[in-house]
Amino acid sequence: MDEKGIIADYLRKCNAYAEASIARKEARGESDETAAWKSYIEFNEHAITELGNGKLDAWFTPSPTPSMTGALRMDAEEMEHPVRAGWLSGLLSPRPLVIASTQDADGNLNLAPYTSVMAVSTGPPLLIASFSCNREGKYRDTLLNLRSTKRAILHMMPSNFETVKAIDETAAPLPKDESEWNMAGFTHHPDEPLLINESVAAIEVEFLEDRPLPDAVARLAVFRVKALWTTSETMPAEGLNVLCQHGHDRLTPAPAQWGEKVAKHYRR
Repeated sequence: MDEKGIIADYLRKCNAYAEASIARKEARGESDETAAWKSYIEFNEHAITELGNGKLDAWFTPSPTPSMTGALRMDAEEMEHPVRAGWLSGLLSPRPLVIASTQDADGNLNLAPYTSVMAVSTGPPLLIASFSCNREGKYRDTLLNLRSTKRAILHMMPSNFETVKAIDETAAPLPKDESEWNMAGFTHHPDEPLLINESVAAIEVEFLEDRPLPDAVARLAVFRVKALWTTSETMPAEGLNVLCQHGHDRLTPAPAQWGEKVAKHYRR
């Protein structure tokens, strides 16, 4: 595939569009508004020239084939906890950022962000997530609420900076009688108080159980999917543009540079 030729052809089409725009503006007597378009054409022409004379050849050099020939083995047991957590977050990512909405037996509402939610079965539809405790050994209100009311809504959130700031507020430790809803500024669905209006989509779940993890203070919770909340009837076969954690404590949009479908797993 002639990658440079395709790009050069695309830039020429862009310039043709820009030249037509300039002609339309000049015909309307708006010549003073054409400077930006002319600069755009000049920039593209310069890029086309560099594509042709080889100055940009390094951009088209294939990436080296990955190899673990000189790989370094690091013993996970010997790492300090923050270092180990950082490595695992960086290697096992991206992961979707989920805002869990729950309430206790008294109706107090709670929000908390999680990146450990994972689908482990589609028949029946089951999810899992891990819940840690603080230094005093107290588990998060989310887990305590789940044990009490057995219900949660897990939200996928839009990828913008305003949402990131709101999510950060939901992670702040608050007294049990104070709600993260007030800190984050999210609004409630009129018919479902647990549903965040500002979310992209949501999964309503029933809490089934939580189990201890080997040699860990965190507990593994199991959920059954009861309903999906979405504004579209079309299945998101290519995923949604939602916030993910990619790296350690770093939120980013879901990756969308390229994609290729795999289908051999359907051959049974």
